[in-house]
Amino acid sequence: MGNNITKEPFQQVENSGIRNLNGGHVYFLVMQDPRSPQHDFGLVKIGITRGDVLQRAAMLQTGNPYDLLRYDSVETLWPREVEHFLHRTHAAQMQKPEWLQCARDQLPALIDEAREVVRRIEARKAAELSCRGRSSNGRSRRASLREFNLHRDVRKVMKELVPQKLRLKTAQESLKAATGATYGIPGVVRVEPLSPLRRFNEKIAATEFSDLVSRCLVEKITGSFRWRKVPRPIDFPTEYRAAKVAATAAEVAENSVTHQGIPLAGQTARTGEIEAWHEDYLNAIKNVHRLEGDLADLRTEIVVFLGDCDALDGVCSFVRRPIFKLDSSEFQRRFPTEYSQCEIILPGRLGKYVYPVRPYLAG
Repeated sequence: MGNNITKEPFQQVENSGIRNLNGGHVYFLVMQDPRSPQHDFGLVKIGITRGDVLQRAAMLQTGNPYDLLRYDSVETLWPREVEHFLHRTHAAQMQKPEWLQCARDQLPALIDEAREVVRRIEARKAAELSCRGRSSNGRSRRASLREFNLHRDVRKVMKELVPQKLRLKTAQESLKAATGATYGIPGVVRVEPLSPLRRFNEKIAATEFSDLVSRCLVEKITGSFRWRKVPRPIDFPTEYRAAKVAATAAEVAENSVTHQGIPLAGQTARTGEIEAWHEDYLNAIKNVHRLEGDLADLRTEIVVFLGDCDALDGVCSFVRRPIFKLDSSEFQRRFPTEYSQCEIILPGRLGKYVYPVRPYLAG
């Protein structure tokens, strides 16, 4: 894939043959002013997608007065980790969530850097996965000085991350609550009624067709990783209460539409208070992305250090055990009639999407 800017938002990349639910693309978008195509905004959006990339690009275009054009994209098994790394290492150049200050002539070097980041992260994750693939043996040991220092770094990151996540939830839920029974807030929140969904239910299958299910089981190693002695949401009572109140308000606002049958109509006016919440949301999501990436790197490092142990005293535990899990795709392929009898209907709901930029400030 070349680096020529094109209005085709993305091109599908051929399947690499590696099955990984985390696989996807890190994409790089630039903006173009239709009135002045040669103008360089000096910005590139670094984001990820695991689903339909064209649909993702269309969603991002909504509310943006400028054309979003594909520059390049990088395929990886670990798109979130690659995106986080790029955001953190270029934090000083970040202008808004996911938007990096970068002139057009600097983009090739950024893409080369991204490909090198992919190589390093995939090598590190391969080492982590080899540890995850071993069953627990009940062993624990005392942490080394380096591991205690890693744990100290984890506590430092989480002391900042936990309240930031609570602030993000407060801002996001406050904005959702403010939409009431409208189609959203111009440039801030978009509201869409979502149709009911049919979804396969494994419990029904196990109860009604246990003999057939037994033919479609696959053995997997499942793990439960847990940090010890780290900050929790309740350790930040002010932020914790605010997030709970905002979540309740958002739920009440949605129920007034989905349960009481109040139809959606019009738009909610964008007030100064709403713009302040949006600002809080944008700042919090940028910080959460950065800190979650830091935490993911520290977790990978400590898992590799664990080796075949299940726990480091006072630092973490990682219990792994083999389980037999239903392969629902195989069950559907072999027993389509029974599969359809195990589907349940999830009721329709409201999709509320908070804009990751402030299009109302574009001039």
